[in-house]
Amino acid sequence: MAWRPSLRAAWAAFWPSRLVVFGVAIYVTVAGLVPSGEEVSGDLIHPFGAWPAGDLFDLVFSTPARWDALHFLTIAHDGYSQSTEIGTPEEHRAAFFPLYPGAVHVLGGFGASLAATVVMAYAVSLACFFGALVLLHRLATIEIGEQYAGPTLLLLAFFPTALFFGIPYSESMFLLLAVAAFLAARTGHWALAGIVLALASATRVPGLLLVVPVLLLYLYGPRTDREPDFDRGGRRPRYRVRPDLAWLLLAPLGLAAFSLYLHLTLDNALAWNDAQAVFGRQTVDPFTGVWAGLREAGQAIGNIVSGSHGGFDYLNVMQLAFVVFAVVGGIGALRVLPPAYGVWVLISLAPVFVSQPDGLPLWSSPRFVVVLFPLFLWLAVLTERRGVTTRVVALFAAGMAVFTAQFTLWSFVA
Repeated sequence: MAWRPSLRAAWAAFWPSRLVVFGVAIYVTVAGLVPSGEEVSGDLIHPFGAWPAGDLFDLVFSTPARWDALHFLTIAHDGYSQSTEIGTPEEHRAAFFPLYPGAVHVLGGFGASLAATVVMAYAVSLACFFGALVLLHRLATIEIGEQYAGPTLLLLAFFPTALFFGIPYSESMFLLLAVAAFLAARTGHWALAGIVLALASATRVPGLLLVVPVLLLYLYGPRTDREPDFDRGGRRPRYRVRPDLAWLLLAPLGLAAFSLYLHLTLDNALAWNDAQAVFGRQTVDPFTGVWAGLREAGQAIGNIVSGSHGGFDYLNVMQLAFVVFAVVGGIGALRVLPPAYGVWVLISLAPVFVSQPDGLPLWSSPRFVVVLFPLFLWLAVLTERRGVTTRVVALFAAGMAVFTAQFTLWSFVA
């Protein structure tokens, strides 16, 4: 079976990494370190009260449901405009795109039970993450060889912010769609690539950016569906444009459908954009955004050294470190992978620099970086050639454990 090695490698990365996340979340809860839960309604803390072994289900599923997970669960259970059992404000919801909570809503019985919604939210996230690992192993085997494919999965699965894979966030689904788009384009399945692009733009705004690497693979390759039409290098395409390119025009349909839905329900087609202001984000030019990130991190380092640091200082330094990793890895990907991979990493950082809240300009960037899978293809080649993959994975795992504990304790991570 051609997929058997990919399934084995995916499972080897999947179960121990998720064991770390759920194990740490349960430990800090049982140890009594979790706050009283004033930030979240009692219904979410005990959604399984009527179930047999309800306390056990509460322990496993409620403790990692923090921050944006509440918004996704609200939408999955009650939609974008209805009253909710969970209590997240209606004006926040349009910022969260519909594919992930919509899938949870349908598979969870159309919101009939909050407990079923919560369980299905984890099931969808975990299934998407496992599927993404399977496809990524296949793609890595094509691009860098099977000897690097397994390490790629381990580096991704244990990355410090990989805790968001498998909890009620859309990261797992977006990762699955991103890898699927690259794999479909790499193997010349253009109809599938177009459909996946449309689904990606229904998952988050940066899903639209996936059309750029897919188009690059179409025009420049490498591709397994046919030989190049031209044997040339430089900027000129190696493949002629054919009618199958039209499938990529499906890319914005997900965003268009969401905008139409918001127009019909909230009378505001751009509510997904306007909701960003509720979270304190404002649009700036990229140069201002880059400078703001450097400035705030520099000031934070000075405050930490002088002993006068505040709560945001560590966040600003940590967020800049993740962005620097992504920039370095994106450039590295340009050297060891086809150009489409590195280009996607670098252009995917644009939203980080153009949509920023005051004081924390790189807000959530550690979470945005973890879905940029070409970083881990590049990193696997780098660490394997130096024989340090095991040590790096162990370091990542320790970081993920720390971040999971902070996240469970309502300390913002990303």
